Amino acid sequence: MLDHKALRAAFFNPPPDDPDREPTREELWARAERQAVEACLRWGGDPKAEGLGEHGALIGGPGKPMRRLTSFPERRLRRRPLPLVRFDTPRARTRPPALGRDPVIFFEHLSAAHLAGYPNRPSGIALARIFRSPELSPVERDQLWHIFACIRCRDLGHLIGWGGLSVYEAARAVHLSGTRCADVVAWINQFAVPLGTSERSSPRESLMPPKGTAK
Repeated sequence: MLDHKALRAAFFNPPPDDPDREPTREELWARAERQAVEACLRWGGDPKAEGLGEHGALIGGPGKPMRRLTSFPERRLRRRPLPLVRFDTPRARTRPPALGRDPVIFFEHLSAAHLAGYPNRPSGIALARIFRSPELSPVERDQLWHIFACIRCRDLGHLIGWGGLSVYEAARAVHLSGTRCADVVAWINQFAVPLGTSERSSPRESLMPPKGTAK
Protein backbone atom coordinates (compact mmCIF):
# COMPACT_ATOMS: atom_id res chain seq x y z
CA MET A 1 0.00 0.00 0.00
CA LEU A 2 1.12 3.53 -0.73
CA ASP A 3 1.67 5.95 2.13
CA HIS A 4 -0.43 8.81 0.75
CA LYS A 5 0.93 11.31 3.26
CA ALA A 6 4.49 10.54 2.14
CA LEU A 7 3.34 10.55 -1.50
CA ARG A 8 1.87 14.04 -1.23
CA ALA A 9 4.95 15.29 0.65
CA ALA A 10 7.20 13.95 -2.11
CA PHE A 11 4.99 15.55 -4.76
CA PHE A 12 5.06 19.05 -3.29
CA ASN A 13 8.59 18.86 -1.82
CA PRO A 14 10.64 16.31 -3.79
CA PRO A 15 13.79 15.21 -1.97
CA PRO A 16 17.15 16.32 -3.41
CA ASP A 17 18.71 14.01 -5.95
CA ASP A 18 20.92 11.46 -4.21
CA PRO A 19 22.65 8.87 -6.43
CA ASP A 20 23.57 6.80 -3.37
CA ARG A 21 19.98 6.30 -2.24
CA GLU A 22 17.18 4.18 -3.67
CA PRO A 23 13.99 6.28 -4.06
CA THR A 24 10.94 5.08 -2.19
CA ARG A 25 7.85 3.86 -4.00
CA GLU A 26 6.02 7.01 -2.92
CA GLU A 27 8.78 9.19 -4.37
CA LEU A 28 8.57 7.36 -7.69
CA TRP A 29 4.80 7.78 -7.87
CA ALA A 30 5.15 11.46 -6.98
CA ARG A 31 7.77 11.88 -9.70
CA ALA A 32 5.48 10.25 -12.25
CA GLU A 33 2.61 12.54 -11.26
CA ARG A 34 4.79 15.65 -11.57
CA GLN A 35 5.89 14.48 -15.01
CA ALA A 36 2.24 13.98 -16.01
CA VAL A 37 1.41 17.55 -14.96
CA GLU A 38 4.44 18.94 -16.79
CA ALA A 39 3.60 16.99 -19.95
CA CYS A 40 -0.01 18.19 -19.82
CA LEU A 41 1.12 21.82 -19.61
CA ARG A 42 3.65 21.38 -22.43
CA TRP A 43 0.90 20.08 -24.70
CA GLY A 44 -1.36 23.01 -23.85
CA GLY A 45 -3.68 20.95 -21.65
CA ASP A 46 -5.37 21.73 -18.37
CA PRO A 47 -4.18 19.61 -15.37
CA LYS A 48 -7.39 20.44 -13.51
CA ALA A 49 -9.56 19.14 -16.34
CA GLU A 50 -7.39 16.02 -16.56
CA GLY A 51 -7.46 15.41 -12.80
CA LEU A 52 -3.66 15.55 -12.51
CA GLY A 53 -1.52 16.44 -9.53
CA GLU A 54 -3.34 18.26 -6.74
CA HIS A 55 -6.49 18.19 -8.89
CA GLY A 56 -6.70 14.39 -8.75
CA ALA A 57 -7.38 11.90 -5.98
CA LEU A 58 -3.82 10.57 -5.89
CA ILE A 59 -2.42 13.87 -4.61
CA GLY A 60 -5.52 15.93 -3.83
CA GLY A 61 -7.19 13.23 -1.76
CA PRO A 62 -10.81 11.99 -1.48
CA GLY A 63 -13.39 13.86 -3.50
CA LYS A 64 -10.99 14.57 -6.35
CA PRO A 65 -11.29 12.79 -9.73
CA MET A 66 -9.63 9.41 -10.06
CA ARG A 67 -7.81 8.31 -13.19
CA ARG A 68 -6.73 4.99 -14.62
CA LEU A 69 -3.04 4.16 -14.72
CA THR A 70 -1.87 1.70 -17.37
CA SER A 71 1.33 0.74 -15.51
CA PHE A 72 3.00 1.09 -12.13
CA PRO A 73 5.30 4.15 -12.09
CA GLU A 74 8.09 2.19 -10.39
CA ARG A 75 8.18 -0.10 -13.44
CA ARG A 76 7.90 2.66 -16.02
CA LEU A 77 10.19 5.46 -14.86
CA ARG A 78 13.82 5.55 -15.91
CA ARG A 79 16.00 4.72 -12.93
CA ARG A 80 19.71 4.42 -12.31
CA PRO A 81 21.66 1.74 -10.49
CA LEU A 82 23.25 2.51 -7.17
CA PRO A 83 27.01 3.26 -7.34
CA LEU A 84 29.13 0.27 -8.32
CA VAL A 85 31.11 0.52 -5.08
CA ARG A 86 27.93 -0.57 -3.28
CA PHE A 87 28.30 -3.99 -4.94
CA ASP A 88 32.04 -4.34 -4.35
CA THR A 89 32.36 -6.85 -1.52
CA PRO A 90 34.25 -10.16 -1.43
CA ARG A 91 30.99 -12.09 -1.36
CA ALA A 92 29.49 -10.14 -4.24
CA ARG A 93 32.61 -10.79 -6.32
CA THR A 94 32.31 -14.56 -5.78
CA ARG A 95 30.78 -16.45 -8.67
CA PRO A 96 28.08 -18.93 -7.63
CA PRO A 97 28.63 -22.69 -7.87
CA ALA A 98 27.80 -24.23 -11.25
CA LEU A 99 24.24 -25.53 -11.53
CA GLY A 100 25.11 -28.22 -14.06
CA ARG A 101 23.98 -26.12 -17.03
CA ASP A 102 26.31 -24.69 -19.65
CA PRO A 103 26.51 -20.87 -19.28
CA VAL A 104 27.32 -20.57 -22.98
CA ILE A 105 23.85 -21.92 -23.84
CA PHE A 106 22.24 -19.22 -21.71
CA PHE A 107 24.23 -16.41 -23.33
CA GLU A 108 23.51 -17.84 -26.77
CA HIS A 109 19.83 -17.66 -25.85
CA LEU A 110 20.19 -13.99 -24.86
CA SER A 111 22.00 -13.16 -28.08
CA ALA A 112 19.47 -14.94 -30.27
CA ALA A 113 16.47 -13.51 -28.42
CA HIS A 114 17.54 -9.88 -28.16
CA LEU A 115 20.22 -9.31 -30.83
CA ALA A 116 18.71 -11.31 -33.68
CA GLY A 117 18.73 -8.34 -36.08
CA TYR A 118 22.05 -6.96 -34.86
CA PRO A 119 24.90 -7.07 -37.41
CA ASN A 120 27.44 -9.75 -36.49
CA ARG A 121 25.68 -10.56 -33.24
CA PRO A 122 27.97 -12.18 -30.67
CA SER A 123 28.05 -15.91 -30.05
CA GLY A 124 27.27 -17.27 -26.61
CA ILE A 125 30.98 -17.40 -25.78
CA ALA A 126 31.53 -13.83 -26.97
CA LEU A 127 28.51 -12.49 -25.10
CA ALA A 128 29.60 -14.20 -21.88
CA ARG A 129 32.97 -12.46 -22.26
CA ILE A 130 31.24 -9.10 -22.81
CA PHE A 131 29.16 -9.50 -19.65
CA ARG A 132 32.30 -10.29 -17.66
CA SER A 133 34.48 -7.57 -19.18
CA PRO A 134 35.53 -4.52 -17.10
CA GLU A 135 35.77 -2.41 -20.28
CA LEU A 136 33.51 -2.35 -23.32
CA SER A 137 33.77 -1.01 -26.83
CA PRO A 138 30.94 1.27 -28.02
CA VAL A 139 29.44 -1.65 -29.95
CA GLU A 140 29.60 -4.00 -26.96
CA ARG A 141 28.02 -1.35 -24.74
CA ASP A 142 25.23 -0.93 -27.26
CA GLN A 143 24.67 -4.69 -27.38
CA LEU A 144 24.28 -4.87 -23.61
CA TRP A 145 21.94 -1.87 -23.69
CA HIS A 146 19.70 -3.66 -26.22
CA ILE A 147 19.64 -6.82 -24.12
CA PHE A 148 18.74 -4.99 -20.91
CA ALA A 149 16.09 -2.98 -22.75
CA CYS A 150 13.96 -6.06 -23.34
CA ILE A 151 15.34 -8.86 -21.16
CA ARG A 152 12.74 -11.05 -19.42
CA CYS A 153 12.74 -10.59 -15.67
CA ARG A 154 13.32 -14.30 -15.08
CA ASP A 155 16.50 -14.06 -17.18
CA LEU A 156 17.90 -11.43 -14.84
CA GLY A 157 18.19 -14.06 -12.13
CA HIS A 158 19.61 -16.49 -14.69
CA LEU A 159 22.54 -14.12 -15.29
CA ILE A 160 23.84 -15.31 -11.93
CA GLY A 161 22.21 -18.70 -11.42
CA TRP A 162 22.78 -20.05 -14.94
CA GLY A 163 25.16 -17.61 -16.59
CA GLY A 164 27.55 -17.85 -13.66
CA LEU A 165 28.15 -14.12 -13.23
CA SER A 166 29.01 -12.79 -9.83
CA VAL A 167 26.72 -10.12 -8.42
CA TYR A 168 29.51 -7.59 -8.95
CA GLU A 169 29.91 -8.60 -12.60
CA ALA A 170 26.17 -8.29 -13.17
CA ALA A 171 26.12 -4.84 -11.52
CA ARG A 172 29.12 -3.72 -13.56
CA ALA A 173 27.44 -4.86 -16.79
CA VAL A 174 24.34 -2.86 -15.86
CA HIS A 175 26.49 0.22 -15.19
CA LEU A 176 28.56 -0.10 -18.35
CA SER A 177 25.48 -0.59 -20.53
CA GLY A 178 24.00 2.72 -19.42
CA THR A 179 20.56 1.14 -19.08
CA ARG A 180 17.89 2.93 -17.07
CA CYS A 181 15.29 0.18 -17.42
CA ALA A 182 13.30 0.16 -14.18
CA ASP A 183 13.00 -3.62 -13.79
CA VAL A 184 16.72 -4.15 -14.39
CA VAL A 185 17.75 -1.40 -11.97
CA ALA A 186 15.30 -2.53 -9.27
CA TRP A 187 16.65 -6.07 -9.56
CA ILE A 188 20.33 -5.20 -9.28
CA ASN A 189 19.84 -2.54 -6.59
CA GLN A 190 18.46 -5.14 -4.18
CA PHE A 191 22.00 -6.57 -3.92
CA ALA A 192 23.63 -3.25 -2.96
CA VAL A 193 25.02 -2.84 0.54
CA PRO A 194 25.71 0.30 2.59
CA LEU A 195 29.23 1.65 2.27
CA GLY A 196 31.57 0.05 4.78
CA THR A 197 29.45 -3.10 5.01
CA SER A 198 31.10 -6.40 4.07
CA GLU A 199 28.06 -8.62 4.52
CA ARG A 200 25.39 -9.18 1.89
CA SER A 201 22.90 -11.85 0.88
CA SER A 202 24.27 -14.92 -0.84
CA PRO A 203 24.60 -14.73 -4.65
CA ARG A 204 22.28 -17.75 -4.75
CA GLU A 205 19.55 -15.89 -2.80
CA SER A 206 17.05 -13.36 -4.14
CA LEU A 207 18.09 -13.91 -7.74
CA MET A 208 14.62 -13.26 -9.11
CA PRO A 209 13.21 -9.74 -9.41
CA PRO A 210 11.40 -8.29 -6.38
CA LYS A 211 7.77 -9.32 -5.98
CA GLY A 212 5.52 -7.44 -8.34
CA THR A 213 8.06 -7.02 -11.15
CA ALA A 214 8.04 -10.49 -12.72
CA LYS A 215 6.81 -10.62 -16.29
